[in-house]
Amino acid sequence: MALKRVLIVGAGLIGGSMGLALSRRMPHLEVDAVDVNPAYREQAAGLRAFRHVWHALESAPSDYDLAVLAVPVDAAIHLLPRVRGKASWVMDVCSVKRPIVEAMDRVLTGSRGVPSHPMAGKAQAGPLGADEALFEGRSWIFLETHRPPAEIEELVRRLGARVVRVPDAEDHDRRMAEASHGIHLASQCAVLAAEMDPAAIAEIAGPAFWDVTRLASSPSEFWIQTLGANREHVIAWLRRFEAAARSFRAALERGDAAEVRILLEEAKRRRERADAARNTE
Repeated sequence: MALKRVLIVGAGLIGGSMGLALSRRMPHLEVDAVDVNPAYREQAAGLRAFRHVWHALESAPSDYDLAVLAVPVDAAIHLLPRVRGKASWVMDVCSVKRPIVEAMDRVLTGSRGVPSHPMAGKAQAGPLGADEALFEGRSWIFLETHRPPAEIEELVRRLGARVVRVPDAEDHDRRMAEASHGIHLASQCAVLAAEMDPAAIAEIAGPAFWDVTRLASSPSEFWIQTLGANREHVIAWLRRFEAAARSFRAALERGDAAEVRILLEEAKRRRERADAARNTE
């Protein structure tokens, strides 16, 4: 399959960044977008990354090689029946995989569905946050159960991403609870646990506070959907998080410096192992 025409459904941060990168790194591609949000359409047109920015999926032609669902998981599932006739292949970029995979297997014929997940993002949503380099050096996850054509993997590499494969949707969602979704909740909890007035915090806080709480500025609506779609794995992670916090609290209440040291050193060891693995990839 030769990729010539790509339709990006949803011209927000991810869709807009894909459009920018494709227009500059694969200029032979014809890249269009669809977005129902009038402000997003205007902003996406201003990126000069798309040939056309359609106001509705029905307005777009039906001869694309690839359609990318760059929308939250609930919207992606809702759009699948309407987008299946628009392109030979349909790829989503949702951060939860089980519900979208179940919908793809039910709605799409053959092996035309490509579940995927780029591990990229930032707090600024919408086309105004679009960045050609957003995917540079980031993992782009595919499932072994739904392997994409080589041309789609090559497209992802041209975006600057690193192709990563995990066994299936369940494995992906379990990993995301630990590597992403739970981390966002930890950031939220750090803010909610603060008793000081925000102005007082801003006056004294150092890099640690801002680094840990940065994710609390992420769009709420996206995270309501994401956490709900992956709630089983997120709840399991929260239980482990609570257990770890209780271990620290119990050791501090006992004045057990040795136990505090054990916990700190174990956390440090695990973090260093993860960092070493990242730096050898």
